[in-house]
Amino acid sequence: MFYLGIDVGKFTHSLCLIDESNQHHIWQINNDKSGFKSLQEKLSSLDLLTESRLLVGMEATGHYFLNIYDCLLHMKLSADRIALLNPLQVKSFRNTNLRGAKSDNVDAERIAILLQFGNFDRCNVSTDHIMNIRELTRLKSDLTANLGSLKRKMIAVIDRIFPEFAKIFANKFGTTVVALLTEYQTPEEFATLSLVELTALVKSLSKRGINQDKVEKLHEAARNSIGISFGVEGFKIELTILLTQLKALEGQIDFLETKISEMISGFESPIFTIPGIGKTTGAAILAEIGDISHFDSAIKLIAFAGLDPKLKSSGTYQGRTPISKRGSKYLRNALWYSAMVLCRMNEKFHKQYRERRNLGKSHRYAVTAAANKLTKIVYHILKNNCVYDQNLA
Repeated sequence: MFYLGIDVGKFTHSLCLIDESNQHHIWQINNDKSGFKSLQEKLSSLDLLTESRLLVGMEATGHYFLNIYDCLLHMKLSADRIALLNPLQVKSFRNTNLRGAKSDNVDAERIAILLQFGNFDRCNVSTDHIMNIRELTRLKSDLTANLGSLKRKMIAVIDRIFPEFAKIFANKFGTTVVALLTEYQTPEEFATLSLVELTALVKSLSKRGINQDKVEKLHEAARNSIGISFGVEGFKIELTILLTQLKALEGQIDFLETKISEMISGFESPIFTIPGIGKTTGAAILAEIGDISHFDSAIKLIAFAGLDPKLKSSGTYQGRTPISKRGSKYLRNALWYSAMVLCRMNEKFHKQYRERRNLGKSHRYAVTAAANKLTKIVYHILKNNCVYDQNLA
């Protein structure tokens, strides 16, 4: 057997080939077509592309590995001859080097030795339609996180120039509220309107209407605001820009949800029979898991989602056991928010949630425990290709 370890880089890749006589050959290639061609020529000269004598390994970290991974597939290397390694495991194995050396060449050599050693775990990567869904669900998750950050910035601005405004509206980012802030932003600007004019403005902006009591409260608050009077012009410009970004982000997220729903519509996965899992979250879960056969047990799927407990104990010391948060954060978030929905709408999940809360556990702890249980259900349903059974939950 030959073992090829690749330390992936943005511009160059370091490679170490261990041959049958255990000789280590280390060299570099550019991360471009000429570099990939030179690699193909070297492997072809050793007849390693036509026989199953070569095992290639690289860290499945970042996104730079995808290009050379795709190149190796085009060289007719089967996916089982390319090991995508867990970065944490590679790091741990690298630290077994007593000299503590660290360089791209050393990393490539350690990866090759790990392949030769044989005790490694593989990560999986999808190269079919699942990859499309994974990219879109991850982008939607990132944009949603950006949207939350944007809203917090907007609240911080409003709290300074018109602190009473946020107290009036339960939904601080509803269509009418955003439209109002686009037209008027400071209490002084709102105060220029009479109650009749403000009522007419709200009616023109609201599709479903706003309670007249809220309009009167807004009218009164504008005339008695404690908002700051300095730096207002800068805050107005900031709020205008944030409002523009808010509308753009919401439009992009809606667009992604539509595209994800279209892509997932052809899937007849039983995961969608689980209450609390909609098209978008279900798509994210399926995209992150990929082929369920890669997981031998529900415990391994829980670990991949980072929902497994991280034990901290030594002698008589027993520390807290938070979840590890290792693995796919996108899968963990999709399972967690689905579990939160289940804790509200599913009788069994709600009962267990209340029991934990009554024991003094936090909301996050109770939902995380529910997410752990949900992961086991997801594993069982996907592994056995069966629909959700309330009696077995």
